Amino acid sequence: MTPIELSTRRRVTGLTSDEFARLFVTIENKVNGENAQWDAADVESWEIVGPPATADQHLTDTLGAANEFVATLADQIYRAAMPVTDDTRLVAYGDNLTFWAEHPGFGGMPYALWNIAALQAAEWIRKETGVICELEAHHPLM
Repeated sequence: MTPIELSTRRRVTGLTSDEFARLFVTIENKVNGENAQWDAADVESWEIVGPPATADQHLTDTLGAANEFVATLADQIYRAAMPVTDDTRLVAYGDNLTFWAEHPGFGGMPYALWNIAALQAAEWIRKETGVICELEAHHPLM
């Protein structure tokens, strides 16, 4: 995976370098039997010089797993919203703490993945029903 490909794929997911590093380590915490100890600084350097060979396939697998997860989550949000009315709203979040407080079962998952899934569900609803669902932003916890 080239540096620009990694950077672009991470940015498209809406994840910060730190969130991506945590997701990457969560999904693949061992490489060749050794514990992986990657962090945001590693991801940022990989976006400049490219990932090491030991991480390349795992990066591809992590991005694939994140995409599959978002697609599954979008389907669940879509099904929960049906049948829709003109007043149907889907929830989006502006930070991890608010998201995790409202969805404790997703603790550790970056809120950006939820927001991408909610947008996808809203698009499916628009295409199927013609109803445009607004995303209701939940304000950060203080």
